Amino acid sequence: MSSALRSLLVGLALLALAALFDLRLARYDLSRPYDVAHVPSGKVARVAALGHRTFLSDLYWLDAVQYIGEPRADERGWDKLFPLIDLVTDLDPRHGYAYQTAGIVLSAQGRLEESDRILKKGLERGPKWWTFPYYLAFNAWFYRGDYQQGARYAEMAALMPGASTNVAHLAVSLKSKTGRPEDAIEMIEELKKTVKDEKSAGALDDQLKLAVLERDAQALERAAAEFEERFHRPIASLDELLASHLVERLPDDPFGGHYYWDAGEGRVHSSANSFRFRRPDGAHRPSGFQYQTKSGVRP
Repeated sequence: MSSALRSLLVGLALLALAALFDLRLARYDLSRPYDVAHVPSGKVARVAALGHRTFLSDLYWLDAVQYIGEPRADERGWDKLFPLIDLVTDLDPRHGYAYQTAGIVLSAQGRLEESDRILKKGLERGPKWWTFPYYLAFNAWFYRGDYQQGARYAEMAALMPGASTNVAHLAVSLKSKTGRPEDAIEMIEELKKTVKDEKSAGALDDQLKLAVLERDAQALERAAAEFEERFHRPIASLDELLASHLVERLPDDPFGGHYYWDAGEGRVHSSANSFRFRRPDGAHRPSGFQYQTKSGVRP
């Protein structure tokens, strides 16, 4: 086959792929949240790409960007995000931002298993980014209370190019099971320096609020313990901490609600978001534990 004919066939194939992409966009009903009708398997897509996998990966990455950025995404749901990014990275395993963006957004939506899967895929097949194991450490420790796993991934991140000294400090903290909400705040601030898209930054901001909530709640619980030691009885409400001058003011709830004392559980909660991560001593969450994202309550 002559080089001219080969070039012509390749050009026609690329035009066909682009036309297919345009047809998919044309089918969407703009009155409804942006969705993706079908995500092919990586095996099928690799064959259909006719040797132009990166080009096809970029087309599906555009789909994924629109899917993530849809303002009504919570109404639509997030079922297609993992399959989309799995496909994008099957076609182009070096697409670092696809792994990172999906890992962050899926975690913020409570889809921890999918977040872990795409981040681990990035570790195995993607560029050597320290953010992949670092965010796996966050998922393990902050959401699951698994200090051992969190420390393992933080240590892995600390040894990779570009990681700051804060990563190594976190690994030591988790290994000794003394992880604090302040550590989570530092983790998120560190990750925010690496993201370039608005949706990932917004997802990290949501998780930052969870860490601030936990920091505030633990501080109020320490004051409640001091009250009980001083007056030989538990508090009836957080107002007693103000009356006894153990706190100057109740902190603002980052989710717009208010903090309250759950006497039955002996813990502080937010009226707007039920998230609490495991106690620093490693005690288990109470049964029925849930946390809430913009899209609702997640188990």
